[in-house]
Amino acid sequence: MHPCLRITEILDLIISFMVDERIHEPGEVCGIRHQDIARLARTCKAFKDPALDVLWRTQPSLSPLIMCLPNHLWTVKKEQSDWVVTLREEPSPKDWLSLQKYSHRIRAFNYCSRRQPPVCPSTIDTVFSPNLSQELFPRLRTLDLEVIGHGPAFPSLHPIPLLNSISLPQLVRLAFAISHTDLFDDPYLYFKPACAPFLQALSINVRRGRFDPLEVNFADFPSLQSLYLSDVPSRGGWEWIYLQHLYDLTATLPNGFDIDANSSTQPILPSLQRLNLNVGTLNLVTKLLSSTTSSDLSSVKVSCREPAVQYDTYALFRAIERSLNLGMLDVRCSYPITPSPIHPSTFDGPSYDLPRSTLTLLLVCRHLRVLKLSFTGTLDIDDAFVTKITLSWPGIEVLHLYGSSQDIPRVSLEGIHELLRRCQQLSSLTIQIDARIVPEEEPQTRSLSLEALDIASSRMTDGRAVEQYLRILALKLKSLMLPADISY
Repeated sequence: MHPCLRITEILDLIISFMVDERIHEPGEVCGIRHQDIARLARTCKAFKDPALDVLWRTQPSLSPLIMCLPNHLWTVKKEQSDWVVTLREEPSPKDWLSLQKYSHRIRAFNYCSRRQPPVCPSTIDTVFSPNLSQELFPRLRTLDLEVIGHGPAFPSLHPIPLLNSISLPQLVRLAFAISHTDLFDDPYLYFKPACAPFLQALSINVRRGRFDPLEVNFADFPSLQSLYLSDVPSRGGWEWIYLQHLYDLTATLPNGFDIDANSSTQPILPSLQRLNLNVGTLNLVTKLLSSTTSSDLSSVKVSCREPAVQYDTYALFRAIERSLNLGMLDVRCSYPITPSPIHPSTFDGPSYDLPRSTLTLLLVCRHLRVLKLSFTGTLDIDDAFVTKITLSWPGIEVLHLYGSSQDIPRVSLEGIHELLRRCQQLSSLTIQIDARIVPEEEPQTRSLSLEALDIASSRMTDGRAVEQYLRILALKLKSLMLPADISY
């Protein structure tokens, strides 16, 4: 064997070509070519340890580890519709420690492309007992209890007692889910900082149907950098706004959340970079953005459960225009529920439209690469405003502008031509246009970047002519959505 293959760093690089790991990105799955790496581990002694490190680095279940115990200690049986690994008898301390040659290599319990059978909850409790967990997992940095405790036989692992006893001081990423069944004995969740004193990323998924409020003492985790809360706790739920190192926040805020009710002198989210909120009204987001002292905000995503009135939208955009480094803005508002379709302009009360004065506020954010706006009323956009867009955001890559109003759009095919001519990195566009008049001449400038175009809510009479014009204009167009009720 060539001497260079005895160098661990070179072997790690070779094996890395067979690994596609993205465990640090939410929703991503770790993919490994297990069979190829297993063959490497069996090839020679020099390959064995580096290959085993990769094979065991990320696990979706405890079952591969349990099945390394002597055969008489475990079994696989069917419970409901799933196969579950269970212990036949309690392993001895020597049996447990025999797993260290594999468990010491585990860095994460997280989603993987290779599905493994789950283990029963009692086994999970045993493996993660205080003394045994430190012996087995000295290098564990990511723990997703929702992954290892998933299965039809036990829909949700009870994380509260487990977290109260677990001790993994090297853990930096923790995720778990709770449901109403977890709160019968203890109505409030509190896990001790000793379980993970250096935690940097925390994800809590609160399932529907809970009866009692969730309580988390965020002050116990001052090093948090990333936080996901599917439901912000009503008790102590405001403490996360004083996390000084938090840069990534995803949360669902209750309607009664009031940031002004707290009078601390600490800076509010001074390190915030990415914000993703589900709110009842836009003014909750406005208050938070107006209060934060961060100057590095690069991404804002808002999903509003109620339709946004014009005043609230204006106030939100005024707060956003302070973020000059903003690269992504996504604001989507629900539509009002009415017994029958009603034109927005006929609604009694405040307007849902986005006038030019409101949209113009965003033009100061010169670094925008992604802009998605979905509102109930009319978006006051015409060809002249499209020209302003091209001057303010020449590097825009994704532009989705949608209003539910039935008014005739005022952006023409010439406006789309101008947009693609000046914004040469635009790859995805959703917009409402008036394409009843199709230019007779072919477009002189062709876009090589646009791949997806959605004009399904537009006005046109000759769909075939519009499609032909657009496909000449955008040579690499892969997806084109036109109105369903037009002629071809």
